[in-house]
Amino acid sequence: MIDPTFAGLLDRPAGFTDRPLLWDDIAETWLSERLIAERALALAGKLASAERRLAFLFAPNSAATLVGFLALAAAGHAVALIDPTLPEDKLANLVARYQPELLLGAGSLLALPGDWTWSAPNAETPAWATRRDAAPSAPLHADLGLLLLTSGTTGSAKFVRLSPGALAANARQIAESLSLTPDSVAIAHLPFHYSYGLSVVTSHLVAGGRIAFVADAVTAESFWAKVRASGGTHFPGVPFHYNVLARLGFEVVPPAVDSFTQAGGPIDARIQAAVLEKLAARGSRLFVMYGQTEAAPRIACLPSERLPKKTGSVGLAMPGGRIEIVGPDGRALPPGETGHVVYAGPNVMLGYAESRADLAQGDVMRGRLETGDLGRMDGEGFLYLSGRVARFAKIAGLRLSLDDIEAQLVHLGPVACVDLGDRIAIAFEGEVPPDAKAGARALALASKIPPTSFVLRGIPELPRKTSGKVDYALVKAALDV
Repeated sequence: MIDPTFAGLLDRPAGFTDRPLLWDDIAETWLSERLIAERALALAGKLASAERRLAFLFAPNSAATLVGFLALAAAGHAVALIDPTLPEDKLANLVARYQPELLLGAGSLLALPGDWTWSAPNAETPAWATRRDAAPSAPLHADLGLLLLTSGTTGSAKFVRLSPGALAANARQIAESLSLTPDSVAIAHLPFHYSYGLSVVTSHLVAGGRIAFVADAVTAESFWAKVRASGGTHFPGVPFHYNVLARLGFEVVPPAVDSFTQAGGPIDARIQAAVLEKLAARGSRLFVMYGQTEAAPRIACLPSERLPKKTGSVGLAMPGGRIEIVGPDGRALPPGETGHVVYAGPNVMLGYAESRADLAQGDVMRGRLETGDLGRMDGEGFLYLSGRVARFAKIAGLRLSLDDIEAQLVHLGPVACVDLGDRIAIAFEGEVPPDAKAGARALALASKIPPTSFVLRGIPELPRKTSGKVDYALVKAALDV
């Protein structure tokens, strides 16, 4: 049976209307809610089958991608969102491991194992194919709706398993936290296959807002021209994007953009202060957010009005969620003490998957997520992060947080720290700043380790993932150490 609510993401009890829903930045025109829904329902009818299937959806930021995503939700299939730029060998590995029965969109098709039957080309919907030579695959659990590759690990075969309910619940949580309305227009420039980018789209869908896909880079003049033409109001970004905006100047941002969100890691306090000053002058809001793909993806949000007095915090738990700080023994710690961050809520994943057989599993998390982050909460419940449990190096018998080291040096410019075993490499974007040696010596003294434990290097540009986060593996590979 076809679900006309699209798993709760486009639930319109009064029916679909002709109000604008999606900005096509190629044709520079709006596509209506009714048109998108009709295209998706028509495609869902073609994809429907007696048994639920796994679909790989190659997901560039386009109208066809959204139509395909909604069609799969309506047809009740499980969908894995795939980076369309994924190398052919890694894509072939994912296909071999997970044995999808459906493909949608344009991937690296020549590399795919198997015999596929493709639909006729259609500019309005993604191309789709069924696999003719597939042996019966392991069944899909009834609660499985979405697969997202774990944060930044597009080279691995590990997916986060999410239910449709978790995705819709988090979309509603975000919409409430940001006070989204039908007048809100998302500037959807983050990759659709990236959990942050997907959440921007889904939160505006459930709020009845609009979505403007923009494929251009934030640094391009054409990007802001398209934002202006579409009337975009909500700009989502990771720290990299706010570094770019601080350099370009907020004069490039059209006046209609009145809401900004920042996630994907901590931002330099000086950059944040400069951004806040600029946004206050234009009457705009900035929301700091925290999350993980495993939480569909948002865990906390710092309301814009609380940011000046809660600088450094990532906010309060999502509506209907709960954050707890626990010690090594699993017991809750009081406010002010640092421990492991644990989140509980309706948006927590079902679990992980590393093969097709894992897709038959049910909910192994039971709504509780051990985030792998360290942090503390103040007396009002605001969360302050202090780093990743795994982002530690052991030097001279002492455990040092690589995230803490970065935080103490970020005032010198973009920086990334990696563990070299017996030393820590501190990589700066561009040349090593003049004050870097003094800063490293001070850190060594405070940490009670030899100054030679730090290796300072400059690289032309810090490599980043499609999410905008630093790719530490590539940083390490680029270092001459």
